[in-house]
Amino acid sequence: MLIYVILCSKRFYIMKILPLFTIEQTVNTYKYLFEPNPMFGMDFFADDFEAKDIVLLDDTKAGSQGIPIHFNYYALFLRIHGETKRTINQFNYLIKPQSLQLVNPGSIYSFKDTTNASRTYVLLFNKAFIEEDSLAVEIQDNLLDFHRKCQQDIVLDTTQFAHAVSIYEQLSSELRAKNDDYKIVTKMLINQLLFLLKREKLNFGLKQNHTRAEQICSEFLILIEEHYWQKRSVKEYASMLGITPKHLSETVKSTLHHTALSYIHVRIIKEIQYLLCFGGMSIKQISYALNFETVSQLGRFFKRYEGMSPKAYQLKHRGVALYDKQYDSK
Repeated sequence: MLIYVILCSKRFYIMKILPLFTIEQTVNTYKYLFEPNPMFGMDFFADDFEAKDIVLLDDTKAGSQGIPIHFNYYALFLRIHGETKRTINQFNYLIKPQSLQLVNPGSIYSFKDTTNASRTYVLLFNKAFIEEDSLAVEIQDNLLDFHRKCQQDIVLDTTQFAHAVSIYEQLSSELRAKNDDYKIVTKMLINQLLFLLKREKLNFGLKQNHTRAEQICSEFLILIEEHYWQKRSVKEYASMLGITPKHLSETVKSTLHHTALSYIHVRIIKEIQYLLCFGGMSIKQISYALNFETVSQLGRFFKRYEGMSPKAYQLKHRGVALYDKQYDSK
């Protein structure tokens, strides 16, 4: 009982201190991705730019990557051209042109472009924004809950891609002109995109027959997201899935081509990276929050994967973290 109380207190501790980025903080952290006077979307560099309830931006920076961040809003990405590796919680996606993906609040997200050509329409919005004067609450909640449970990207066919581009362009026009009732029209357009994405996900699901191995892997990755701070062994996750550690290890290796243990460790590494840069915590506090026995144990674990100490990583990415803190203090 005492162990359970301690673990719960640690979970409460990390959730209490864990900073979730707002739209404003994220845009300022990734400001290097945007150009002044864009032909599409909002101008980050304009004097009247505001990053509050909704932001629409054009990411044209090729060869870029972002360290893991947690955020508290929805992000809807339409990939125009070029490929990128996108990581959301425990799931890795190779994003291709014409793909549409919604990332949910509370996710830990990172990316790395893999091609020289790159362009993505980036739509960020708070749930409260589309709820107000929008669809009936139940319909809206059901729609968002569907996307929460089904987060994969969808590569649109030519017709649906053209439709999605058209909606994004209408959003751009509305947010630039800010005519009467533009917020109402904007909410309607966002919901159009969400329903379009839902239909495409359902169509994809009907065409896809998931094997038992794929189901096990999906459940395993979801469990890691729920328990990474506490459970570190394949045996523990196998027990929760009701299978043997050997079965889980062989299934993950043959299906995902990486070891089960590596997925557990990588999730912890991403959390350490984020907390080092944006958590405002000492390495000792991070060690406690993530259930390491000592600072040295965390240091050895981190260096094995990153090739440098937590302190060295923190110093390397200090520019991003310091910029965000300076902006946040204004």
